[in-house]
Parts: sequence; C-alpha cells; structure tokens
Amino acid sequence: MRKLGLVVGGVLLATCFSVPPATASDDHKVEIFDESGPRGYTDVPGEIGPRARSRQAPSATVTPIEVNGPSDKRIDLVYLGDGFTESEMDLYTSQVETSWNLLAEREPFKSYRKLFNVWQVNVVSNESGSDNDPAEGIEKDTALHSTYYCDGLARLVCVDVPAAESYAALAPAFDQIAVVVNSGTYGGAGYIEEDLVTFSGGHVSGPEILPHELGHSLGDLADEYPYWAYPDDGSVYTGEEPPDANVSVHDAGEQTARRTKWWRWLGAETPDGGVIGAFEGAYYHNLGIHRPSDDSLMRTLRKPFNSVGREEMTRKFYELTGIVDAATPPSDRPIRKSATLTVTHVDIPTVSTRWFVNGHEIAEWAGQTSVQAGEHKPPKQRGKPEAPWCGRKDLRSKHSCTYTVVVSDSTGFIRDPAYRENALTSTITWTFGHKHAH
Repeated sequence: MRKLGLVVGGVLLATCFSVPPATASDDHKVEIFDESGPRGYTDVPGEIGPRARSRQAPSATVTPIEVNGPSDKRIDLVYLGDGFTESEMDLYTSQVETSWNLLAEREPFKSYRKLFNVWQVNVVSNESGSDNDPAEGIEKDTALHSTYYCDGLARLVCVDVPAAESYAALAPAFDQIAVVVNSGTYGGAGYIEEDLVTFSGGHVSGPEILPHELGHSLGDLADEYPYWAYPDDGSVYTGEEPPDANVSVHDAGEQTARRTKWWRWLGAETPDGGVIGAFEGAYYHNLGIHRPSDDSLMRTLRKPFNSVGREEMTRKFYELTGIVDAATPPSDRPIRKSATLTVTHVDIPTVSTRWFVNGHEIAEWAGQTSVQAGEHKPPKQRGKPEAPWCGRKDLRSKHSCTYTVVVSDSTGFIRDPAYRENALTSTITWTFGHKHAH
C-alpha cells in the first residue's frame, strides 16, 4: 500500500526489478524478545554491514503468496530472506509459508485475511546463515547483513534497514516488512518506527514475533508488559492517560463511570482467557496503569489478542483498506438514464449491503451487490411485484431521485458504535435526473 512497484496484469509475476536503495538513517528503537515474549527495548544502528554495498540498487524476483485486491485497498505484507543462497530458495519459501500460515490462523488476521496481500521477495545471499551465529565472531556475506549479538544481546537480530527497505520496494507495495533469517537459533527484533520485523525462520518460536509486532504497527497497540529493561523494577506510572486503546490509568470502576477506554468490554470473556477487567501493570510500569486482560499477545508470545486488542486491530485494518473496493457507475455526477448500480465490497463473510430508494429501504435488495435503478418506470415483469423506482408512489420524493447502498460489517469483534459507523461502514449515493441533481 505504501510503496508502489510494477504490476503486470494485476499480479506481480516472478520477474526481476531494480530500484534505487533507501537512504541511511540514525539509530533505531527495537523491541527485544526471548522465546516467551518481549523483553524491553534498545537502540541499534539503522545501517550495518559494508556501506558501499548497501547503496547498490538491489534486484530480486518477487513471488505473490496471496493477492486479494489492489494494493491501494489492501495491507501489503512483504517477506524478505537473509542468509539464503540460491540453492536454499525452497527452504526460504517453506519458512515464509510457515510464518504466513501461522499468522493467518490468529484472530483477527484469520477473519480478515482477505484484507491482506502477501509478497515474497526472493533475496539471494552469497553465503548461508547470519553473522555471529552460532557463535560470536562468525561472519557471513549476506544481502541484508543480519547479525546476532546486536547491541551485545545474543538473541537480538539486526539488519541493514536501508537495504531491507530497498528490497521491499521491489514488491508492488509494502506496509510491513518481515525479514526471515536463515538460522535455527532463536532470535529476532521489532523495528517499531520502520514497520520491520526480523526473526529466525528455522526456529519454531521465531515466527511468533511477527503477530506481536503487527499489533504495534497495524493496531497501534501498546505493550502490556510492566517493564522497560527488566521485570519487577517497582516502577510507577505517573503520566497522563495514554492514547493507546489497550492501556489506561483508570481502573474498571473509573472506566465505567467515565465511559472511557474498554468499559464496554468489562466482564466479557476474552480470547486469551478469563474476562476483561483492569489488571495493574502495563506500558513498561508495574504500578499506576492497567491492561484489559491478564496475559494477551501484547504481553506474551503465542497468546491471542484480548478482545480490546482484537477490536482495535479490526478497526485499524479497515481504516487502512476501506470496506468498498469499487462502485459503478461513478457516484460523483448525476445519472440521466436507467443504470445498473454495482458495489464491490471486501470479501468478508460478515460484510453485507442494504439498499435505499429516496431514503426508503428496499428489503428485497438486502445483500445484493448489483441492482437495476432509474427514475423512469421499468418494464413490468409477469408474476413479479412492481420494481422499486423513484416514481413509485410509496418511494416518491419531491426532490432528487436517489439510490443509496450502505455497506457494513456486522462482526462481533466490535462493540464501539463509533467504530461501526465510521471504519466499518461505507455509504454510496447515486443521483438520477439532471433537473433534480444536488
């Protein structure tokens, strides 16, 4: 969605492209992980490895893993590999499939899989593996210069960010970059501001890092663990109410009284176990701030998002993609004769349509994506009731003749009515007749 490349016939085939590399930047804040969950943050260099090579324009083939729509109306996830030689491309492909299949089975990605495009950039390295793996001092000639022991931390895996962004730009678009490192040693990192994740593709826990990081980059969710650098540090949060949907200075009673944050979910069962409440300890502090559930994905890996996080992720998905892909004919100018009105909405089972003529709902058109419309009476069809049209007595208006479709998602993941009315609903109105246009 964010960076466009070359699309052939709607799908990028495995063809070689070359684009200018991204520019280097200063240090980057990254999230640190062990096999059970995130463990705080540190700052690392954005550019590593030979500088001259980083500035070369890369080339690689791009394989579509799953394409569900135009990139300007989808979230584009781009996989890159590092430390995979030409003879290891099949291994790389299998590790990409493992990661995507794991992600696509987690809610809300499972229900909203059709909002994603997934691309695999086949990055070929000269040598297999990664720097400092399996021990410090080992050096490998790889395309993205991945390295363990980044910032002196054994399981923190850094890459050359400009090089990674340059390779990702070979895909039709990218919103999130996932770098699969060719190693069986657990490791990874979350580059928060760059929407970039690294993880060891050969370790069973490596791909578990990606869902958590997408909670940050796509859902704008806060971390729900209570420390910055080490557990049980006794820290107390004394700041203002954070903007993040899943952390709050207010306890359950205060949230209910104020009707703020996740008050609508209080007492409801949550996918990560138990019920939604206000659990103290989150946002890198032990005390003074609360999370919605005891132990969700934003606190521990392999866990589901809690109901609050799932709701926020769903809303943000739609804010990025929209709920309607196309509508014909164009609705920005009057239609002067009868026409077939068509709306193409995202392919989600809980999305449906409602149709109105001059504000009157046409019940028999519910769920349809295409209807016949006009201000003149359509031909009578034997054995069928009179079709809805703007001149029909019960639908007539003194003003313009309008047809409206309301497309909405009825998912149970959402409780906030403002979310439903905005991100999860789209209304399109066509006006018929030159004289009555407005």
